[in-house]
Amino acid sequence: MRYGATSSPSPKSAFDNAAAIFLDWDGCVMIGNTLIPAARTLLERHADRVVILSNNSTHLPEDFTRILKQANVHIPPDRIILAGAEAVRLAMQARQARIMLLGSTRIKAYARHMGLTLVRDEPDHILLMRDARFTYAKLCRAANALQRGAKLIVANVDTTHPGLDGHIVPETGAMLAALLACVRDVSMVTVGKPGPLLFARACEVAGVAAHQAVMIGDNPETDGKGATDYGIYPLLIGPDAGLTLDDIVKW
Repeated sequence: MRYGATSSPSPKSAFDNAAAIFLDWDGCVMIGNTLIPAARTLLERHADRVVILSNNSTHLPEDFTRILKQANVHIPPDRIILAGAEAVRLAMQARQARIMLLGSTRIKAYARHMGLTLVRDEPDHILLMRDARFTYAKLCRAANALQRGAKLIVANVDTTHPGLDGHIVPETGAMLAALLACVRDVSMVTVGKPGPLLFARACEVAGVAAHQAVMIGDNPETDGKGATDYGIYPLLIGPDAGLTLDDIVKW
């Protein structure tokens, strides 16, 4: 089923009848590490239906659970699906491969714990995530590895995500753009939204079919398009969407 036809339910009806609520993190649950008040209400009221579904590639689900617990909100890590952790899971399918991982120290430690072989040079795969310590030297090594035929796994293609006070936080897609400016003919798999992999994983975790879920997000290109393409009803929030999280919690 694809939404958008005249037979599609209203947003309120879709939300009320959804067996699962997929909820983006940045800009929907948190801005920085500040819990959005309406998100607290939604999470407390619908915790049994919620799966957090985020392109975040610097943290693990346990980190988000801990952040929420500090705000006295309880969502178990198995109901938090993050692009970074899922990218590691995907790389595990080639367990014997040599992996160049560009990402946070937290993700690197997790990848090693999961049995991946991380290398600095001559990788079989490059695992690209948001790397706050991305440098010219890393760009050079990764671009030349791609030129030699390494395959690329990208956690997400977002160029930025929203920070506090309108601050722009550069994302994985900004580093991807730099790599693709150097090497254009690249074998690449993208894990995060708008691709199908995170949505499929969220449906698996929630135990629902796509048409039984709604996706609440603030990005029409990732949350909106990705959900629609996968058959999930999108509920876009934000100034341009005509809908806010406060509106949803009042339904």
